[in-house]
Amino acid sequence: MTLGVLLAHGSPDPRSAACVRAAAMDVSSRCGFGVLAAFLDHDSPTLADAVASVPAAEPVVVLPLLLSSAFHARVDVPAAVAALDRGVVLLDPLGHPGPVLDAVLLRGRPSAVVVAAGTKVDEERAAFADAVASSSTRTGVAARAVFATGPGPKVVDVAPGTAVVPWLLAPGRLLDSVHERAADADLDVVGGPLLDEPLLLEAVAARILAASLVP
Repeated sequence: MTLGVLLAHGSPDPRSAACVRAAAMDVSSRCGFGVLAAFLDHDSPTLADAVASVPAAEPVVVLPLLLSSAFHARVDVPAAVAALDRGVVLLDPLGHPGPVLDAVLLRGRPSAVVVAAGTKVDEERAAFADAVASSSTRTGVAARAVFATGPGPKVVDVAPGTAVVPWLLAPGRLLDSVHERAADADLDVVGGPLLDEPLLLEAVAARILAASLVP
């Protein structure tokens, strides 16, 4: 029997871990087999602890709950997998699924900004900006990317009347800060954590199921 693992970064805010665990339970019900939450930092279990009781012969599929391929995806996730004494199927990070981005962007019509966490990696910021631009073309919603931290445009740079659409996985300090900055600028925030989005959970389950079927 396959085990799926949603590997999150982790947060000092307990709301984040609760959201990830709820998502794992939802994805498990969609997949029809066990899907657990694991964390790189702050929360437990670690990836090693999550798979410790799984026999080596049973397949384990690990999906990093990361929206970019920046530092955590390039360094922390491979290190956590390398520390295991068993093989796993390691999937690419979530990234920016087009159907999910389109659905949340449509709530911000006619004009919106989509707020990602932020990264110092130039190509990752550019990849997110390109994803938002492509979604804007598909949906007809005038939109651009902004970032909660690091380099790049911010919510405070947004024109009045523009909707603020979070592109953040779970509740926590970052999402709180987006709401605070939007309130300061008299802007409306549309939508919540992505792990509350059924369309995203459906996409996560589909990826884990597809990997579990590969011999």
